[in-house]
Amino acid sequence: MHLIFDFDGTLVDSFSNVIDKFNVLAEEFKFRQIKQDEIPLLRNLNSRALIKFLKIPLYKLPKVIRKARKFMHDDIRLLSSYANLPEVLRLLCDAGFSLGILTSNSRENVTTWLTHHKLRHLFDFIHIETSFFGKKRTLKRILQRYQIKKTDAFYIGDETRDIEAAKKCGISSIAVSWGFNSETTLLSTAPDYLAREPSELLLIMGVR
Repeated sequence: MHLIFDFDGTLVDSFSNVIDKFNVLAEEFKFRQIKQDEIPLLRNLNSRALIKFLKIPLYKLPKVIRKARKFMHDDIRLLSSYANLPEVLRLLCDAGFSLGILTSNSRENVTTWLTHHKLRHLFDFIHIETSFFGKKRTLKRILQRYQIKKTDAFYIGDETRDIEAAKKCGISSIAVSWGFNSETTLLSTAPDYLAREPSELLLIMGVR
């Protein structure tokens, strides 16, 4: 069985850092800054509604994301994981599950963070998708490259676009409510499973 994880908001607690970086970039790219009292509202928006709320033109989005990744690099070692998640990952690996990562963050940021937290050896692969909405295509490429059957794959993420990508690819999805999108918003996409804390991943996968 293969578990493919999103990175930001799923493995690493980067929510506040991402908000800060987007606010720094707002003036340069002429989009809306995020106010602290708006954050609960943002958690209830799906990915496309979020981009619309911030007034980021889609043609500017790739440049914004690339620059945000560069800004994040200086802080990446300081970002923590979620409570008990490293131990859950180790238990899943020990139980024979193959772990991978699909993310729109940079390979350098992901590798630096995993290495710093002594988790790199747990993951068989890291795949980067530079397009904000391109995870469906990359999931398909991952299945082909590693000869993974759709029935043996799960994609685990904290945003509606993660769940939507898994559905479009025809694999099972696990939404985690400790990241960006709220539980209510995640459930609106009808994920196959919902985990409210990392230990529930073990229950979903039948690891005791």
